[in-house]
Amino acid sequence: MSAWLSGEVHRIKTDVAVIGGGTAGLNVAMAAREAGASVLIVDKAHIMRSGAIAGGIDHFMAYLDTGESWDTREAWLKYVGKVARGAADLRIHEKVFCDELPAALARVEKIGISLRQKDSGEIFRTQTLGQPGPYSINFDGKFLKPAMAKEVARRRCKVINRVQVTNLYLHDGELAGFAGWDMRTGDFYEVQAKAVVIATGNTNRMFKSQTGNPFNLWYCPANTGDLHRAAWDAGVELANVEYVRMTIVPKGFSAPGFNAFFGMGGKFVNGLGDAFMNTYHPMGDKAPRNVMVWGALQEVRAGRGPIYIDVRHLKPKDLEHLFFTLGIDKDTLPEFLHAKGYSREGTMIEMTISEPMQARPSEMCGAGIKIDETCASNIPGVFGAGDASDQMGCLHMCMAGGFAAGKHAARYALRQTRHRPLDAKVLTAERKRVFAPLTRRAGLHYGEFEGIVRIITTDHFGPIKTEISLTSGIAKLDQLDSHREELKASNLHELMRCHEAMNIHAMAKIVAHASLARPESRFSPYHHRADHPETKDEYCGLVVVGKGADGRPTTRFQPLHYAV
Repeated sequence: MSAWLSGEVHRIKTDVAVIGGGTAGLNVAMAAREAGASVLIVDKAHIMRSGAIAGGIDHFMAYLDTGESWDTREAWLKYVGKVARGAADLRIHEKVFCDELPAALARVEKIGISLRQKDSGEIFRTQTLGQPGPYSINFDGKFLKPAMAKEVARRRCKVINRVQVTNLYLHDGELAGFAGWDMRTGDFYEVQAKAVVIATGNTNRMFKSQTGNPFNLWYCPANTGDLHRAAWDAGVELANVEYVRMTIVPKGFSAPGFNAFFGMGGKFVNGLGDAFMNTYHPMGDKAPRNVMVWGALQEVRAGRGPIYIDVRHLKPKDLEHLFFTLGIDKDTLPEFLHAKGYSREGTMIEMTISEPMQARPSEMCGAGIKIDETCASNIPGVFGAGDASDQMGCLHMCMAGGFAAGKHAARYALRQTRHRPLDAKVLTAERKRVFAPLTRRAGLHYGEFEGIVRIITTDHFGPIKTEISLTSGIAKLDQLDSHREELKASNLHELMRCHEAMNIHAMAKIVAHASLARPESRFSPYHHRADHPETKDEYCGLVVVGKGADGRPTTRFQPLHYAV
């Protein structure tokens, strides 16, 4: 034990700590610094290329008030209330997105990323995801993440990269700070913060991937529910975590591309060559994402697979634009498609349903820390932003809502007259717990443990589920509890993986309990109960998950109302 406890202990104080240096986290930091607070950003990777848009992004969803009936604030809110009904709180959405949108659009341009096409100088917009008009601004966001990282450096925010935060701590029911460790050096961090904003994304690697590689995912594989678990353990309520999100990806390569394929006019066809989406939704290939996934699932199960994207009708210039856009998120996706022969004239691209992940059911909300209009949780001093919160997600809300969270967190922090104390004995115990896997001469490999979790989740609630499948899945996940103490690491990288595996396991149990508390189907297949296949008006709202006195998840229901 002593060898791994000989690293340096860093003790830091800050007004606002931002955990997670992705899109939302960096916008939080910008806002908090602008409000006059000292800011610390802690990221498990490196903020230059971390988070969901680490490789880039190709679209920003927004209304622009161009004079079209669909392009207004009111039309947007009506759209949100339709496609995210039962998950998006319109009161919060107005505050964290609509009120912040003009400044968010300007901020993208100000830090050096144009929302306009390079050749024409025009804003190019496409329509997908059930939108009443082309809300998606198609742009080259390849270097958006580095530009934001440079901006927080310019604003003199303190940044600590390669640090995994392990637990949050309260004093008299309010935030005191958190602990973490450096994954390269083994140094330990004890941070006192007047406010903390959690912006660490959703939970991935929880279910089997379609490629068999748990790191070849549609979304960021480093997002493993670390701070959802830590926040929940500290008493923070979570919401929308019952949803198991999927998309449509190229067969053999789980990568973003849905908006590009369908926004550019791609057609979804089955193995018989028939376009089928009009059977499932009046908007056909422009339907919401969950409906597209549901339609694909039904076609394959009916024996009409495989499924394809048909882009043979696109003009050469549009096809060239499509392949360029597909490379903005992942550099190697166009190479993969070319290697498969999909760039040849007359070729359809075989697609499949991606791996499930614990995440938001719609592009118009999030999943995780339950926030109010000020982005605050139920624990004073703890705020949520981006995909880590229940009311934000995607670039548009992470840019706008992240800034809102930063402003509110700074205001809260600057009202506090002192930092709350951290318990030295608790921190000593945490340090020993964190490094314990390195002290075991024999034990369980993190990969085996994590793999067993994925088998249980995929078999029992990914995505079709029933009361029996959920309760038996929870029982099996509970049986793994004792094996958490057997996890062994040979180096600091494996130690990080051990903690990720434990967080995925803990979040899987929370997801299953939340799913049990929603005896209906909503956003199928993201939450599809085979024993309750209908959507029920009485469950139009949030399943809120807290931690009970016995340490197990408790749930309550919060209705949502929709009137623009």
